[in-house]
This record gives sequence, structure tokens and C-alpha cells, in this order.
Amino acid sequence: MKHNLLALTALLCLCAQPAVSLHAQTTKSLHIDNDRRARSKGWRLVWADEFDGPTIDASSWSRCPVGNADWMRHMSPLDSLCRVENGTLRLYGVCRPDGADDPRPYLTGGVQSKGKRSIRLGRVDVRARFDCAQGFWPAIWLMPDRDMPWPSGGEIDIMEHLNHDTIAYQTVHSPHTLEHREPEVRNSSTGGIDRDGFNVYSAVVTQYGIEFYINGRHTYTYPRLYPEREDQYPFADHPFYVILSAQLGGSWVGEIDPSQLPVKMEIDYVRFYEKRRR
Repeated sequence: MKHNLLALTALLCLCAQPAVSLHAQTTKSLHIDNDRRARSKGWRLVWADEFDGPTIDASSWSRCPVGNADWMRHMSPLDSLCRVENGTLRLYGVCRPDGADDPRPYLTGGVQSKGKRSIRLGRVDVRARFDCAQGFWPAIWLMPDRDMPWPSGGEIDIMEHLNHDTIAYQTVHSPHTLEHREPEVRNSSTGGIDRDGFNVYSAVVTQYGIEFYINGRHTYTYPRLYPEREDQYPFADHPFYVILSAQLGGSWVGEIDPSQLPVKMEIDYVRFYEKRRR
């Protein structure tokens, strides 16, 4: 009887334990599988931040500045809005905390790798999830890592999400996209996402076009139409840095509903790949 009881206790412990470890193993396996798939297609990992440390890596990231553009209007340097916790980078959008020395009604967090980490002609993978709320506009995007007036150097929006949508937007901007609308070529597309879970958002920048993916599924390609015209495709001539931003409000996303705040954007990793030389 004693032996049976011990065996039963051991069995119950064994059955109860994997609920957490299995999730961790599954998550880790997904990370490894994504990286293996990239490597198997000829990509070489050149930089990554897995957000495994206790704080934000200052050698790779700076806080997004405040400005007049919609996405910058509520950016704040408060540490509580931008921190690393449990293996993810967490960016928040909140109503102004009591006692905060800031007159703005809403505050948001964001980071950028400008002047620290950039990539030219390669692949960027970002695994992220975010809350949904009216007026919440999380984004993952690339900008030229040199001083250039917008949009002469181009802008690559790997992921933008609005409100409670079940899709993500992926877009490119250039002088050409602002002035012309090619009937056979879109500069923007959407793709379905797991709205409550993590998704991997990717952009592959080449000499011939930009390919967009969500969870490894190709969503669309923006092609280089005129090799002699930089205004149509300025994306091959200079490196780009990445911006991760939890944004609130603006002309595109609409009004903010304060009753649905706070909101959070989580980033599991950011990875830069380049093609292996043969």
C-alpha cells in the first residue's frame, strides 16, 4: 500500500509539472524553428536581441523622442513605460499617472536602434504580441540610418495594428508612392494574425524588391519597377534601423478610449539576417 501511494504521488507530480515546462519548451522550440528555417534558406544571423537580460541594452536601443508627428506625440522617457521583464521587451500606453510631471493626458513607450544597430539588404524578424484597444497603434518599422528628409530615404512598415483589428498592415513609403499610384502594384497590404498571441513579422529587403511575411507566410512583395529611379525604390542604397513603438491616437487610428487603457506591446525578439555569400 505504501509503495502504491508513493508511486501515485510521483505520478501526480510528474503529470502536474510539465504544464509550465512544456509551454517553455514549446516557446523555445518555436524560436529555434524560426531561426533554423531562416538559416536553411541561406540566411546568416548577424545581430539579435532576445531581451533575456535584466534591462534594455543601451548599446542597441535608445528611447523614442517626443515630437509633433502622430506616432511621437505621446512618447515619454518614463522607465515604467519601457522595460524588460520575463524575457520580453514591454512597451506601454497609459493615461497620465497621478503625480507625473507631464501635462499630456496620455503617455507611451518606444525604442529605436538608430545609430546603434542597422541593416542593409537583409531580413528582419520580430516576434511580438499586443493588446487591443480603441486608439492603440503598435508598430514595428524601419527608417534610414542617416539624416534624410521623409520620405526620400524610404520607410518600411513591417507591422502596424489598429484598434481591435484581426489583421496587420505592412506598407512602404517613398517619394514615388506619395506621388503615383501604380494600378498593378500596391505599396501596402494586410495579413491575418493571431490577435491574442505572438506573431512573427518579417521584411526581406533586396536589390529587386521588399518581401513581407507574417508567421512565415508571404503576404506581398513591393517590387523595384524602375532601376534607374531612386525615388521609386530608395531601399537598397543605405542601412535601416528599427523602431518599436506603442502609439496612441492619431488621424489614422482614431480617437483614444481611456477606459480601455492601459495597453501593452510585447517583443520577444528582434533578429537581423544577411544572405550568406557563396
